[in-house]
Amino acid sequence: MDLNRSKGRLSHPGLWLMLLFAAQSCLDVLAYWTRNESTTPAGVIRLLLLVLIPSLVLFTSRQKKRFFLFLLAVGTFSLIHVLNSWQHGYISPLTDIRYLASVVQMPVFAACFLHMIQDEKTKEDALRGVWLGAVFTLAFLLLARITATGNVTYGEGLGYSGWVIDENRNANSTNLVIYACFCVFLALRSDRRWLNLLVPITVDAVFLFNGTKSCYFSIFGIFAAFAVFLAVDRLWLKHESSRLAIAVLLLLSIFSAAVYPWTPRYKVTLAQQATAAGTQGEIEATLLEKGIDITGMNAEERFNNPTVKEVFVHYYWKYLGVKPDLIDRFTMDRVLMQYKMSTDVAKLIDARVMERNYADMVFQDSDFATKLVGFEVSQMGRHGYDGSYDLENDWHAVFYYYGYLGFALYVGFMLYFLLRILRSVRADLKRSLTLENFAYLLCLFLIIGLAHFSGATLRRPNVSIWLSLVLALIYYVTEEHRDEA
Repeated sequence: MDLNRSKGRLSHPGLWLMLLFAAQSCLDVLAYWTRNESTTPAGVIRLLLLVLIPSLVLFTSRQKKRFFLFLLAVGTFSLIHVLNSWQHGYISPLTDIRYLASVVQMPVFAACFLHMIQDEKTKEDALRGVWLGAVFTLAFLLLARITATGNVTYGEGLGYSGWVIDENRNANSTNLVIYACFCVFLALRSDRRWLNLLVPITVDAVFLFNGTKSCYFSIFGIFAAFAVFLAVDRLWLKHESSRLAIAVLLLLSIFSAAVYPWTPRYKVTLAQQATAAGTQGEIEATLLEKGIDITGMNAEERFNNPTVKEVFVHYYWKYLGVKPDLIDRFTMDRVLMQYKMSTDVAKLIDARVMERNYADMVFQDSDFATKLVGFEVSQMGRHGYDGSYDLENDWHAVFYYYGYLGFALYVGFMLYFLLRILRSVRADLKRSLTLENFAYLLCLFLIIGLAHFSGATLRRPNVSIWLSLVLALIYYVTEEHRDEA
């Protein structure tokens, strides 16, 4: 998007894309103010969009057959997953199907957007929508703070999220990272110096006050990456990259590192470390009092020693008892071996590790067909299973919930776009090294990383829509090299 002047009359697909992306932050705020125990109007709207947008593309695309075959492939896998779950006795069909719809939104929307973005004007309109969405997000954050109606991130003094429901906290931080990546790119592309200065400063302030790991560490990932690219662009490609922009990005990175001890992120980390440190070594110390040193024992030796096992059982109930169904469903003996008789308290009290181990044991108990297409999400639960132990790591969730086949299809879909990038670079390295191309690639890698370390990226419609856009933009900028490779 050219921030210096209007691009003129918006094309029709560009108008719809601009409105769609600008509205995302508004839908998140709607979810905050209308939340209830079951769903929100925002969720219903997003589900309707998943039907309306593919329908629109199907009827207007010049490649209807290709798009239809793609939808058919997605639908076929989804049907097989549902039928297999039905065969094994569905716990909650509606929950599983709704969850499945959230996951397939990313590839479906990516296919839609790449059919819609066929020229520079449409692409610029889409970017304008992202810019507007970011502006709305900042405005809503400030309004929430001024009116004292927003939500804290981890607690009072431990970060501020604004009009964000608790379930959307991780999704919100990921959204902020994506907005920041796009906005810094658009500001750097502009020749307005005040944007080179104002946008990174604003991003830095929002990230420091947010309190999540995603936001804090993305400061360095985004600023340092763009600074390095601009320096290479200036020194190697001989382009007139702004020295001011490079200096601002580097100085903000240094500043953010220097003020870390005073940030909400530091306070949260300190509290988490204190919790783990306060109990680390209890198992070893208790056994040493009994005259047993387990340092040189492997998992089997620890398990087969009755005295050692008794101590482990006591402390595993203490550490893992927050999710008692992990033990009730799979038995203590199996849980002990699943954790390999570990004494790492930080690992034992980590809820995400508990959820991954729970999913892994459900997967181990599944038949081959279920391992192929995944098990029902409600298997991850308590008291008869209700999905309450839903995995927080996206890549693990895609693997366990949709099996070998679903994971392969999902990863293969994303690899297609990465291969397009490699093909474009191979065709013409210097031509491929543009600020725009770098921004899309950086955003893609950030999303892939956050999908593992933060979660709620691939399975939250309000976040995965940005991955769809990034993939569509990568498709567009690499399209011209198709015949050259």
